[in-house]
Amino acid sequence: MTDTPGARQWQAQRERGTPFLLNLLTWVALHLGRRMVFIWLKVIVFYYFLFAREARRASRHYLQRVFGRQARWWEVYRHLLTFAQVAIDRIFFLAGHEHQFDVHIHGNSLFKHYQNRGCFLVTAHIGSFDAMRVMGMGKRKDALPIRILLDIQHNANIMQLLHKLDPQLAAGVIDARTPAAELALILNEAINQGQLIGIMADRCARGERHTSLDFLGSQARFPAGVWQLASLLKAPIISCFGIYSGANRYDLYFQLISEQLGTHRHERAAAIDAGMATYVAQLQHLVRQYPYNWFNFYDFWQDDSSAHH
Repeated sequence: MTDTPGARQWQAQRERGTPFLLNLLTWVALHLGRRMVFIWLKVIVFYYFLFAREARRASRHYLQRVFGRQARWWEVYRHLLTFAQVAIDRIFFLAGHEHQFDVHIHGNSLFKHYQNRGCFLVTAHIGSFDAMRVMGMGKRKDALPIRILLDIQHNANIMQLLHKLDPQLAAGVIDARTPAAELALILNEAINQGQLIGIMADRCARGERHTSLDFLGSQARFPAGVWQLASLLKAPIISCFGIYSGANRYDLYFQLISEQLGTHRHERAAAIDAGMATYVAQLQHLVRQYPYNWFNFYDFWQDDSSAHH
């Protein structure tokens, strides 16, 4: 359980933009429409592309791994623009404008089987978790009862947006910095109440236990804590990825990873390893299919290769 350079790097990154800019973009998006704000984004992102050296370098390093060649400048720009588009689309989803999107759901039948049963929904910084608004997220009687585990301190702008556009969802956010014992009790209560806990499972926080797995050709560290909690709480784990497919289309992919990570204590370690390997394999498959949807703009692999690009 050691601190890692990658954890220090992404946790040290400040959220881009000020509350004023966030409020301005929210107003423009909701009053002038998605098409108009996209025109703004092209200019804003190009400026960001020119001056955000670290993000540009991380994007180029990552795209080189996916493409198997040097990434061209317009591919890096497209990568950053896709991130910005998905970030703006969050405003529309949270504001209840999901009717503007063409969302295709794959694996939705899982939730009929797990109706009224608590589960962990493991996702990643790929595409948009907010696209799940089409499934209700608590606004309808038949909606999925989803709560989000989030580092509130690190995501102050996101929390401001949640409070402004969806106070109900904001009220249910679970702070990832809650002490371990207390966090386990909160999650156990949520699982027992049949709630779904959405968790990003691709970034290691400082001091968090991790497992190194092959991802796009090199070893990368993935947090083990969520898997250990799921095993301890005997909760099913379902992967959940909301992919932006261009224009106004999103594709939601759900897949059961494990009904239970180890029935007995001596089985847990192997079950956790298997679950993490399945998750990473699914993530890698989608990243190769939709390379511009990956939004980890730091040295994810923590190796020396990015320093040369």
